[in-house]
This record gives sequence, C-alpha cells and structure tokens, in this order.
Amino acid sequence: MTEKPSQKGRNVLTSCTRTPVCRCVCSHEHHPSNRRSCFYLSRDSVKNLKKDIKHVIRDDEAFGQVSLNFADFTATSKVTAAGKVSQDGDLTSLFPGVPESDLPFLLRLTHLLDQRENEWIVKAEESEAGSQLAKLPVGREGSRVGATLPSVRRSLTEQKNREQQGLIELQKELQEWNRLIQERDIAAAGAIGTLRPQEHLAKALSEAAVQTQSFDQIPLGLLSDPVNQDTLALAQTALSEVLRIKVERVQALIVDLAEADGLVESFSAVRFRLDALNIQLAAANETLGGHTKSRTENATLLKEHQDNIQLAQQERATVGQALERLVNEAGARLQVDHRKQALVEAATAVTSAEEQCAALREKHERNLQIRNQHAQLDSQLQSLDQTEKKLFEGQRLVVEWEATEERLKENRKESDLLEEVLTRVGGELVEKRVALDACKAAEDAARAHYQALSASADTIRQAVASIAEHLPSEQENCPLCLYPHGSTELKERVATALQAISPSLTSADQQLKAAVEALAASDAEVVSALAVVGDCQAKLAALEDLRRGLERVIVQFRIDPILASDSVLLAKESLRVQLEGVSASRKHVIGQRSALEPLVAQEAFEQAQHALDIAVAELDQARVEHAEALTRLDQAVATLSAFTTGTPVVRTLEELTVQKSQLDDRILELNGQVDTVQLALDAQQRQLQELSSAVRTTEEAIRHAQAQLASIRAGWLRLGLEGDPLVEVAQARASTLRSTLTDLESNLGVLENLGVEILAWAKLSESQLAQRLIDAQRLDRTEERFFAHLNERIATATEQLSDLTKLSEAMDALDVFLKKEIGNVQAHVSKVVPRWQALLKRVVRETRFHEANLNFFTRYNKEKAEVLVPLGKRSAPVPDVASEAQLTDLQLTFLLSMAMSHQWSPWKALLLDDPTQHHDLVHASAVFDLLRDYIVDHGFQVVIATHDALQARYFLRKLQNDGIDAKIWTLVPTEHGVTAEEGQWKQRIRGG
Repeated sequence: MTEKPSQKGRNVLTSCTRTPVCRCVCSHEHHPSNRRSCFYLSRDSVKNLKKDIKHVIRDDEAFGQVSLNFADFTATSKVTAAGKVSQDGDLTSLFPGVPESDLPFLLRLTHLLDQRENEWIVKAEESEAGSQLAKLPVGREGSRVGATLPSVRRSLTEQKNREQQGLIELQKELQEWNRLIQERDIAAAGAIGTLRPQEHLAKALSEAAVQTQSFDQIPLGLLSDPVNQDTLALAQTALSEVLRIKVERVQALIVDLAEADGLVESFSAVRFRLDALNIQLAAANETLGGHTKSRTENATLLKEHQDNIQLAQQERATVGQALERLVNEAGARLQVDHRKQALVEAATAVTSAEEQCAALREKHERNLQIRNQHAQLDSQLQSLDQTEKKLFEGQRLVVEWEATEERLKENRKESDLLEEVLTRVGGELVEKRVALDACKAAEDAARAHYQALSASADTIRQAVASIAEHLPSEQENCPLCLYPHGSTELKERVATALQAISPSLTSADQQLKAAVEALAASDAEVVSALAVVGDCQAKLAALEDLRRGLERVIVQFRIDPILASDSVLLAKESLRVQLEGVSASRKHVIGQRSALEPLVAQEAFEQAQHALDIAVAELDQARVEHAEALTRLDQAVATLSAFTTGTPVVRTLEELTVQKSQLDDRILELNGQVDTVQLALDAQQRQLQELSSAVRTTEEAIRHAQAQLASIRAGWLRLGLEGDPLVEVAQARASTLRSTLTDLESNLGVLENLGVEILAWAKLSESQLAQRLIDAQRLDRTEERFFAHLNERIATATEQLSDLTKLSEAMDALDVFLKKEIGNVQAHVSKVVPRWQALLKRVVRETRFHEANLNFFTRYNKEKAEVLVPLGKRSAPVPDVASEAQLTDLQLTFLLSMAMSHQWSPWKALLLDDPTQHHDLVHASAVFDLLRDYIVDHGFQVVIATHDALQARYFLRKLQNDGIDAKIWTLVPTEHGVTAEEGQWKQRIRGG
C-alpha cells in the first residue's frame, strides 16, 4: 500500500442521524486575525497532560470548555485556570443504567480509546499490550490489586505465623504452670508424716546389705558419710534389685529340686539297662567272628577256581588267534588276484575314453572359433547402427535448434516493439497526470471562484434587497450615485441589478460542475493509462521470461554431447562427417564377414558340444574307476602282507580246531564250580550283614544309655548337688534353700519400708523446688491472679489469630475471584479472534495476516499479550513484518471485532481517527466497504476524522449511492472556538 501525506485542514465524515457537534472554546472573543491560533484538541493531547488539565487553556484566558451537542441533550466539560473541572449535562440516555465511574472502563472495553498510535496493541511489546488489555472490565484498579495481593498475602501469612507461634508459647506456658502446681501438690501430699534422719536410713541399709552378703554388689561410697536423699535412693534401689535377683534365683532352685526324685529314678533305670546291653553285645561279637572265619575259607577256594578259568581262557585265545590268522591269509590272497584283474580293465577303459574326448574337443573348438569371429563382427555392426541412430537424433535436435533460434529472434522483435509502446504509453500517462493536476487546479480555482461569488452575491443581494425594500415610492435620485433617474426608472434599475447577480453565480456553479466532471474524467483516464502501462509491463515481463527459457534451451543444445557445437552450421557439418565415417566402417566390416567360413548351424553346434560334454564325463568316470581299482589293489596287498608278517603257524587248521574245543569244555566245567562256591559266599554274606546290623544296634543303644546317664548327672549338678543322684542329698539341699529364701524376703521387706521413707524425703525436696519455680513465675501476683492472667493472654491471642485467619481467607478468596475475572477477560478477548480474522480477509490482501492470532495470558501475576502472524514454519510478531498500512488495518479490524462482541450502549457508534491515512484510494475502498456493511448490516453509526478531503468525498459518494444518509463536517476556527460545521457542498458533490 502507498503512504500518502496528510493534507491541511481536518474533515469529519459522519453517517449517523443523531450527530453530535463538538466545540472547544475559550472565554475571550476571537478576532478574525487570531483564528489561525485556534487548534483542535485531540484526545491524546489532553491525555498527555494527565492531572495538569488546566494547561489546555490558552494564555491570558480564564477557562477552557468542550461541548458535546446532540439533538435533544448537551454535555459540557469546563476547566478553570485554577485546575477545577466541572461538568454539566446528563448523558444517562446515552448510557442507560451505567454508573458514571464505569464509563472509562466501558470505553476501554469497546474501543480501547486510551491507545495512542505508537502504542497500538498490534505494535506494542507483550507486557505493554497485556497492560492495555488488562484495562478492560476489571480496570486499572483490578490489575493493581492483582499485583499487590501476593505481598499482602505474604505479609498476612507472616503475621499469622507470628501470632500462631505466640499462642503456642502461651499454651506451653499455661501447661508448664499447671504441671508445677500439680507436682507441688503431689509432692506435698507424699511428704506428710514423721521422717527418720538420713543417717539412720543409711545405717539400716548397710545392715541389710551385710546380712544378705550383698554389700560388695552395690556401688562404693553410696552409704558413706555425709549421705543425702539421692545417694540413699540410689543405694536402696541397687540393693533391692540385688535381693530380688537372689530371691528369684533361690525360688528357681527350689522349683528345680522338685525334679531331683525323677532324676534319681531315671539314673537307676538307665544304669540297669546299660549293663544288660553290654552282655548282649559280647555274645553278638562272638557269633560274628565264627561266621567271618568260614566265609574267608570259601573266598580262598573261589579265588583258586577263578585263576584256573583265567589260564584256560588265555590258552584258548592263543589258539583262536592262530586259527583266525590262517583263515584271513587265505582270503587275502584270493582278494589280491581279483583286484589285479579289475585294475587292468580300468586302464583299458581310460585309454579309449581319452582318444574319443580328444577328437570331439578339437571339433568343438573349431566350431567355437568360427562362431566367435561372426559374433564380433555382428557386435561391430550393431555399434555402428546405434551410432547412426544417435547422429539421426542429432539431426532432429539441429532442426529444433534452428526453430528455437527463430523463436528467439521473434521474441526479441516483440520485446523491442513492446518497449516502444511502453515508452509511448508512459509518456501519455505523464501527460494525463499533468492534465489531472491541471484539472485539480482548475477545480480548486472554480470552487474558490464559486465560493467568492456566492459570498459576494449574498452580500450584494442583501444590500440591494435592503435598498429596494426601504426605497421610498417618491424617491427619484439613486441612493449611491445620486443621479436623478426618476422613481419609475430607479425601481426598474434596482430590479435589473437583483436579476443580474444570479446569472453570474449560475455560471460559476456550471463552471464548478464542469471542472468536477473534467477532474473525474481525467482521473478515469489516468486509471486507464495506468492499466495500459501495467498490461504492457506484464506482457514485457512474460516475453522476458520466454526469452530466458529459449536461451536456456539453446545453451542445452550447445552442450549436448551429440551436437557439441557453438552454432547450427558447425553442428550440421559435424553430424555429416560422422555419418560418412559410419558408412565407411560398415562397408569394411561387411567385407570382413564375407571372407569368413560359413557359420555352423546352431543344432549341429549344440550336438557337438553335448557329445564333448558326454565324452569328458565318461573320461572323468573312467579315471575315477581306475584310481579306485588301484587303491583297492594296494589295500588288498597291504592286508596280505599284514597276515604273512611274523612267526609262521606250525600246526594245521584241523589241530587248532580240536584243541580249541577241548579248552571250551574245561572252561565250562570250571565256571560251574565257581557258581557253586559263589552261592555259598552270598549266603554267608547275608548272615554276616544281619549279625553286623545287630551289633551296631546294640552299640547305638549303649551309646544312647551312656548319653542319658551323662544328661542326668549334668541335671544333678545344675541343682547344686554332687556325686551320683541320691534321694538323701536332694532332701538336705531343699531344706537349706528354703531357709535362705526366708531370710532374703525378710530383708527385702525392710528395704521396701526404707524406700518409702527415702521417697518421702524426695517428695519434700520436690515440693520445695516446685514452690520456688511457681514463685519465680507469678512474681508479685497471687497464683489465682497469675492463672487468670495467662488465660486472658491466650484468649486475646486466639481472637487475634482468628481475625488474621479470616482476613487471610478473604485475601485468598479475593485472589481466586480476581484471577477468575481476569481469566474471563482473557476468554472474552480471545472470542473476537475468529471475527477478527474474517475481517482481515476482507481488508488485507496478504494472506499471512488472515491468520493473525492474539495471545492474552498472565505470567508472574502480570498480564501479557502478543499478536503473531505465520512466517514460514514459525510465527513472528506483527510489527516485524507489517507495514504501516497493514498495522492500521490490523488495529482497525480488531477494534471493529471488539465493538461487535462487547456492546454496552444502545448508541452503536464507531469513532475513527483517520483509519485510511496510509492507504491509497484502491485499498481505502476495501475499508470503506467494511464500514458501509457495519452501517447497513449491524446498525452502527460511523464518525471518521480525516485530513484527506478526496477520501472523505469518495466515502461520502459511496454511502449516498447506497442510499445511506451521510454528511461532511469541517472543524473550523470561529470567534467562539473550534466548531464542527456541516459542509456547504454536499448536494453539489452528490449531483456531481
């Protein structure tokens, strides 16, 4: 989009029927010469002053005032030189049901009117944009509260923890006071009665220790002078523990003595059984010895029989070996004869196969040589054919090359012609633009002339009419020149003067209309010329692209491996020479082929090759069989040599056979004798095992009885008794233990009584100590007053902690509700994004901005916002990629989307400040179409402030052509301040 400089003056175009008139005045009366010093106060100018609003008043003036005038009500804001601001008028009909304090937030909600151009939400940093969006329903105060809440909650938490810790310490102090009172009372109750001196108690403990023989078992020095309550308690406790242990030990010994009678009876029974087992063991050992001697004799006899069998088997093995040697030697001789005959037959077969194979191989190699020569020549002919095809393809490429050269020449001619046409239409465009400027100047001059004539005509008409109205009927002299015309002629001259004013004004009006029409026609001619220039440029660019493509094709022809030439002529000559070389080579190869022997038929060639393969296989088989026959002969000779080596056999085959039969009978007889003796040995072995088992059983029973005797003696010793178990010894031991137990229990009772007296001394000390601690805490208060004082402090701390807890919970609830409300704001803002994107598709041509997205979020309790558009595979901030016009369109469409989504007033109006200042008329038309739809489809009233009169008139014509009532207002300085006045040329523009 093109950027247009702003023009002087400021116009306001409105499409609303309930139009407000803005007026900014000062208290003095302006002289016409001071009108240029009046200025238009923009919202940004006022906002920049913040609290110093009084500086809007001009120098030497008393006050400044801004008025908003509607058809049925007016609102005025006035500021004095002292800075006091007063407002008059009622806007409740414009903002029904809305408190006056909420109006700034409502304005921000709908239009974000507090944004300046350099701080637009689409251009700002994410923190600045987030702070702007945070000014929506919750307002600036809500954001400040949200930012302050963490520190407030942290302070409350710290104070609550301190109060809670103080309450816990007070409760601990009360518990400690109650414990001291209770311990004092208990100690005082335990110390009641008459107490013996501590020295007497120490002496009694020493006597008890000596009587029980336990003096050396208590710590040394506990009962030495001087004694105190602690040493007495420690000595009493130690001595009591020692006596209890002794009592328990003596009681255990007495209980164990109850087992003494059983031990005596068991000892007698086990000893009798042990004597019987010893007698039984001696008898079993004697019987076992007799059976062992008999078995030893039978084993010796079995050994003799086995030795005889082994000698007979060795002799039989010798005879068998000699017999086997004679049989094997005869067989080996017969095998050698057979192998020699087979070797002769195999050698004959090998010779015959070699002769046949040699003849067939020679024939096949001759056929193969002839075949290879023919194949080589055929390959050369085939290669020549392929080369010839490539050369023919080269000739086709040469033809295409020539055609491409011709097309390139035609392209260059067309480009030259188009450049000439472009130069010519460019000159025409310049001329038409000059004519357009001249038409604009003529239109401005005609307009100024018309306005001057109109003003003069009105003045003259008023003066002449006044003169005509007040001219006496008898007046004969002219009131200006005093010439005596006579009353009749004077009236006629005045009437003629009144009529002569209108034709001049009508002529000026016609000239203005003609100038406007000429300007529109000139503007259309410039647009047409621009279209022609653009068309020529597009055609020239297309020809340039075609030329580059043709040049690339020609370069490919030049570097083609077949052509490899810089020009068409060189390529043709190269192809001709190569084709002649191919023809000569083909003739030479054909001559060589005709001189060769005729090619053997394929069937005959395959039959000869098959016969050679069969002969080679048969030869290989014959050689393998010959080698196997030779190997078998060698093996037979080696076997025969092995049999004939060594000492020759003296006896004959029949003698050896008889001797072997005799030895077999001898071995069979000896085996029968061995089996008989072995049966006897097995029976004796079973008897020996039974006797051995009986002996082992008896020995195990003896060991068990001996172990029982040892266990009984050990139990007897554990009871403190000596020797073998006897009834008399157990009875004497029991009597001694009962006497000792009586003495120990008596002394233990004495110790318990002493412990009570020592405890009473301890209670007395504890009571005195507790009283001292109580007195240290209560100071000059009584115990009852100190207890009440502690309870009062605890109640006060509890109440303060409860108040802080309620306040902390309230802050937590406020934080939750505030975050929820801010989240709702973010959700409501995000809802406008789909509508925003739809509007962008209508206004912005570049497609990446159609996917613009608004991210509104909170980070670290601070509002953040960013506007991103896709850039490649990522997203980029809008200010980095958008032009000024695109930024304006993004901001405008966002505000329009907000206006549709958040409607809080029955007056639906769009107040726009120069929304097309960076647009040319073509792009501004898309914005105007969108605004027209908002008027027609959504019932909005539109007020636009702009410096561009041309765009204002264009938008006016567009609205009026669609039947929409529209007006142009001009901000002009007057004696009463800056005032918005309706333009005087609306109908003329509509008619033009």
